[in-house]
Amino acid sequence: MKRPAPPLEYFTFTYPWRSSDYCVQAVCPPKALFGVSDMVGHPHGLRWRNYMRVLNRYIGRLLSHHPATDLAGLQELLTEHLLWHDRQIFAFRQLHDQAAFGFCVLFAFFDGTAGRIQWLGDCRAYRITRGPIAADGRRAFRVRCLTRDHNELAEAVAREGELVLFRDELMERSKRLGAFLGMGDSQHNRNVLVRSVSIDPLTPDDCVILMTDGIYIPHLRASLDGINFRVNRDRLYLESWFAHMLTEADLRLPPDEPNYWPELATILVEETIKLVRRRRHYRDDMALTGIYLA
Repeated sequence: MKRPAPPLEYFTFTYPWRSSDYCVQAVCPPKALFGVSDMVGHPHGLRWRNYMRVLNRYIGRLLSHHPATDLAGLQELLTEHLLWHDRQIFAFRQLHDQAAFGFCVLFAFFDGTAGRIQWLGDCRAYRITRGPIAADGRRAFRVRCLTRDHNELAEAVAREGELVLFRDELMERSKRLGAFLGMGDSQHNRNVLVRSVSIDPLTPDDCVILMTDGIYIPHLRASLDGINFRVNRDRLYLESWFAHMLTEADLRLPPDEPNYWPELATILVEETIKLVRRRRHYRDDMALTGIYLA
């Protein structure tokens, strides 16, 4: 008799209390959908918290009303709904003198332990795999960024391999988004959304973390301070930096910690908050969702 797959667990975090970033979650076993969103701009006259709650409720109904639909079908249904929101937000922008407003969004669909990711903007998904504890008591981590930022900086790094930028130019390029919810170009956003990325089945040593740029941008800026703003793919996506940070954080946790992944993510959040307190110009709202096996 085939044993059922272990259930997924998840944790969420937003900061500060009235954060404009938002965590999305809907679970209807064996399927689940998780996400994060980052608001672009600060429009007047729109309750952005309620806006994302409406989207969250739709996602819950999507899973409960289509229990037999596979991940590709669910992705198509969500894509059409997101494009509807794209048109509504764009219309709102036109009514307010083309105000800069929208959402960067990232969603991870799961059917059992495998899944798919689709996104617009610069929210990121990382797959973290922990190795065994070595003789020196340290544990190695493999970190892989599953997404690519939809902004001018990421496109330039992908095209040229390495860039040397001034501080202001680096941040300016990172803010020039190539796709976001509310952009108004439905065909372009559709083309971006259909280029989803698969998630191989999770093991007990894996965790997928979804995050907005308020988590990773402070560490990116701090890491570039000492290298004359020389940016390549590894530095942009912080895979080596995250792996080292997680190795150090693992030393602070007992090996039999029952909430291992949430505790590890808590250390990441603490390090980020500590960094933005020292460098207030790095500060931004944060949202983080982690998915792992129970």
